[in-house]
Amino acid sequence: MNPPPKLEKPWRRISLRVAQPREGLTWSEALTSPCIACESAPCCTHLTLHEFEVDGLTDLDYARYVLNFERMLLGISPDGKWHVYYRAPCRYLEQHTLRCTIHDTPIQPNVCKNFSPYACWYKASYGGPVSDTLIQIDRVRMDWILERTKFRDDRSIESMPSQDEMRAVFPTLPVVEDPPGPADEIVRADAVYPAWKLLIKSGKPEEPAREHSFAELDNPCNGCDAYCCTSLVFPQRSPINHAQVDYFRYALGFPGIELGVGGGNWTITIRTKCRHLNGTKCGVYGTGDRPLMCSYYDAHKCGYKHQFGPMRPQGFVRVRYEEFDAVASAFRFNETGITTKIPTADEVRAAIEASWRDGATITE
Repeated sequence: MNPPPKLEKPWRRISLRVAQPREGLTWSEALTSPCIACESAPCCTHLTLHEFEVDGLTDLDYARYVLNFERMLLGISPDGKWHVYYRAPCRYLEQHTLRCTIHDTPIQPNVCKNFSPYACWYKASYGGPVSDTLIQIDRVRMDWILERTKFRDDRSIESMPSQDEMRAVFPTLPVVEDPPGPADEIVRADAVYPAWKLLIKSGKPEEPAREHSFAELDNPCNGCDAYCCTSLVFPQRSPINHAQVDYFRYALGFPGIELGVGGGNWTITIRTKCRHLNGTKCGVYGTGDRPLMCSYYDAHKCGYKHQFGPMRPQGFVRVRYEEFDAVASAFRFNETGITTKIPTADEVRAAIEASWRDGATITE
């Protein structure tokens, strides 16, 4: 998405040879890639995940829930739609130069190669505290909105601050900073995924899962590693063409990201952490700070424990960046790039495990 690094910025070179100030760029100057003068590379630090509408209490509660997790950001577009973003630098972004270290190489995603910096909305959206294209919402701004929103008896929204009011006030509010340390802390601490890989490479048979009685599962949260508090899951369309499969490679390039495949559905999972998590327990349990969707979550129907607890969960498989090539090889396309075969969860697992036996991984 970024061009190869250059030693000097064009505006600096131009300022030396132009004696009198003037307005506007010349044609040749305008053709210079805008990426060269970009000072933040937001396209390589913000991953777009999900879009939703806010019409009532539960919608705002979902927004509050998402913002409880580290490195998450919301945005409101001019049409009123709310968007979810993950803030973390791509693994291939050289942060001191803001250049892509795999630019124009075979492993650079096509979505990056084909992105036009001349039509970039990232810079306009993230260039300052407010913009006309995106109103950024963090926890402080979310609290400001909640304090000024009124609801009807059915909990639909009666009134809430306008976008103009938000743009006027938000620059005066403190900004929530991302936490220090690596963005893939949860991934690094996960013992299940490497244990699965070790099992396959060793060639040993998998031990059968122990069966439990009804009484033993009376409180399914007992002994759980709080996967619901260390994972955010966003549904994705089944990839119907080559470009959508390539998008998954782009998404996996961000640290802390996993793909999930199960039941014909695809998901993007952010392995992050809720700020209220205390060990494996909720630090605001039973208080008004706890989101409604957590308070009324039915742990007996929990899918997190099934997906993240076992090494080889039935009907579900987790995919990390290093396994992307194996997963992509299980797809089939026609000559126009339309998907003719989408692999099942079992086929994805088989492709990953075959790559481990063969020792094949993405070349970095």
